[in-house]
Amino acid sequence: MARSKRITFLAELTKGYHTVLDIGSDHGYVLLEALQKGYIKKGIASDLRVEPLLQAQKNLENQDAKTILSDGFLNIHESFDLAIISGMGAYLIGDILNHAPKDDITYILQANDKPEILRTYLMEHGFMITDEFVVRDRFFYVIMKVKRGKMALNSKDLILGPFLKHKSEAIPYFEKKIQMLSKLLNQVDEKRKQEIKELITIYQSNL
Repeated sequence: MARSKRITFLAELTKGYHTVLDIGSDHGYVLLEALQKGYIKKGIASDLRVEPLLQAQKNLENQDAKTILSDGFLNIHESFDLAIISGMGAYLIGDILNHAPKDDITYILQANDKPEILRTYLMEHGFMITDEFVVRDRFFYVIMKVKRGKMALNSKDLILGPFLKHKSEAIPYFEKKIQMLSKLLNQVDEKRKQEIKELITIYQSNL
């Protein structure tokens, strides 16, 4: 079956890694594509819930992959060099990263909302963004490549992304954000209206 652009892009980002942990793997399609295409050697699918984990187990049946019932990293004892946390809210991803191992591991993060909140969390908790991407599927998805380290982001970096702001493919995403924010202006109080106007100005400054 055809994969979504988001799934395909996440799988492509696993190229060159050996063992990939997919937290909240749901159906396991990211690992399945990465393994089928030969991008990685082994996969670990984990989920907090039994039902999606059983589905991932079924989909990954003939692959070099295992499934683990786990709340984030808490029940993961296997070694891996890349972890994917995608399809969740920014705050939840931050909660999961609170228990991330201290090893030299790369993380691929895709929050369904508030990328600026996730960037703030990363800056304040000893992670650094090494690259960013935007994928247009049914929605725009911002994807961050992250390792442990220090970084300093200003307010513009937090909103636009320190790497994303330099990429021409992000312009349609910024334009969509301006469109969505503009629609909110007549629905909020004066304080919130001013905040939205400031956000719109930041996005417009990068077009």
